[in-house]
Amino acid sequence: MSEPTTKAKSLLRDKLARQIVEGTLKPNDVLPNELTLAREHGVSRTTIRDVLRSLEEKGLLERKTYVGTRVRSIHSWNLLDDEVLNWSCGVMSQRRFFSSLMELRMIIEPQAAALAAIRANDADLQAIQDAFNWMNIDDQRIDPKGDVAFHQGIIKASGNMFVAQFGGAIRAALYHTIYLSGKEAIDQPGSIENHRQVLNAIENRDARSAYTIMIRILDMTVSDLGLPPSEIITTAADHG
Repeated sequence: MSEPTTKAKSLLRDKLARQIVEGTLKPNDVLPNELTLAREHGVSRTTIRDVLRSLEEKGLLERKTYVGTRVRSIHSWNLLDDEVLNWSCGVMSQRRFFSSLMELRMIIEPQAAALAAIRANDADLQAIQDAFNWMNIDDQRIDPKGDVAFHQGIIKASGNMFVAQFGGAIRAALYHTIYLSGKEAIDQPGSIENHRQVLNAIENRDARSAYTIMIRILDMTVSDLGLPPSEIITTAADHG
């Protein structure tokens, strides 16, 4: 595939995706046929077909014989896909977007940390330690990419095949919340210390402490993002 064709396909896919997430193309709207779309956008039918297939795989479109290509509602979107998250981030309200991501993290990560304390093998522990060393810049500043790697390492070390598989999908959610909060965090040294403590708890096979400290880390992220605690699964609910 030539570079111009690849670029045209990428631009058209982004354009259609943003029209969907912004609501210009509404749920249940039926798109023009492939030939009409190709003429409108000045590309080949093959390019149109590839673009529509890609958006269908991400849950934004549905194609049916004799019906055509229909726009799907947000409930069908693959919101944990990197590209879908990027398209949605600037469209959804900041509060709704980040509250939903943090709720997801609250559901998964404390239990994953507890399981990691029970199940992590030597390679898992080394990967988490390496990620901590990456994220920790002189005990004062956090490298966001290292922070993402730290949390992904814990999810993988949980040893649950479904949670571990989900770790790949949640990477985008981790990146969006960690990177933004990491840039604006009020107490980065405090966050580094909390990460060190959850690492120590996992290494010491202390599942209860790993669970509790992970909640503390996520609570701090909620605060750094400026989200009201009442909109997030609370520590009280988790400990009830």
